[in-house]
Amino acid sequence: MRWLHGTLLALGAALFAVLIWSVGWETLQRDAAQLGWGLAAIVAVEGLSDILRTAGWQRCFRSERRPRVLRLWWPHLAGAAVNFVTPTATLGGEVVRGILVPAEIPRTEAAASVVVNKLTVSVADTLVCAAGAAVVVLSAPLPGEWRSGILIGVGLLLAGVAAFLVLQRMGRLASLVGRRSALPRILGSERAEKLRHLSEEIDERIAAVHDEGGWNVLQSVILHLMGRSVGMLQLWIFLVAMQAPADIATVFTVFVVGRAIDVATFVVPASLGTQEGGFMLAISLAGIPASLGLLFSLALRIEQMVFAGIGLAAYGGMVWRGRREADRLPG
Repeated sequence: MRWLHGTLLALGAALFAVLIWSVGWETLQRDAAQLGWGLAAIVAVEGLSDILRTAGWQRCFRSERRPRVLRLWWPHLAGAAVNFVTPTATLGGEVVRGILVPAEIPRTEAAASVVVNKLTVSVADTLVCAAGAAVVVLSAPLPGEWRSGILIGVGLLLAGVAAFLVLQRMGRLASLVGRRSALPRILGSERAEKLRHLSEEIDERIAAVHDEGGWNVLQSVILHLMGRSVGMLQLWIFLVAMQAPADIATVFTVFVVGRAIDVATFVVPASLGTQEGGFMLAISLAGIPASLGLLFSLALRIEQMVFAGIGLAAYGGMVWRGRREADRLPG
């Protein structure tokens, strides 16, 4: 996997460099000077997005085990930071979130919440991706084969999310790993048996979240969609600052197309290059110079680095506090 990560990172970096070169430093510097106050506003607004997405995660706990949103906010930021700076395809951050959940929550309950939250995030992202694909198919001058490929890709994405949902509701998701016949040879009989019991308990807790009522899961999807939609506010701020068209149709078109490409290229570390190219394409579809799409993506990069720094600091602080509390325990 390391070679794949390295290859994708190199390709993304090459694309990033080509896009910067195609626009030119002079153009970027001129546009960045005009952006001015808009950059600070774009960064600040991201805090609202994180709160909404944390609330979406909170809805993935059973009601009797549901922590307050602010107690989950720091683990959420820490997980997002790990996902951004490490080549884990968004999985490393989920592990971090599960570990940093308040100590009074059983570990299997925390793991179940993270898995259900991954489903609701995937549903929200798939809806955004489908909207972006629809805009591209209907408005972009693409060959028929490309249109068919986009529709097939969205269909496969929808099928994958549906299978993820079915396995969760049936209580068979974690058991796909825990019941593998090869585990005793790899881990030894005792450890394999412990893993099997652990996976079954996690599956039971996941199914319990779904059995408690689909409304909680739907609320989580809605909250994640609202969190993603904060990106439209960021885009509106950017377009207003740049004195570009900022009507609802333009903002919606640019946002859903740009985010659809971002979702589709999640395997590229930090979406390097693909995020920039996606917003350049999206903004050009709205009749706005592509150079502004690149600048908007760079503004998002600054926002991402700011919150990644906050998240890593939160991670370090929570780990340090956990060790201090462990040292105080007797024995």
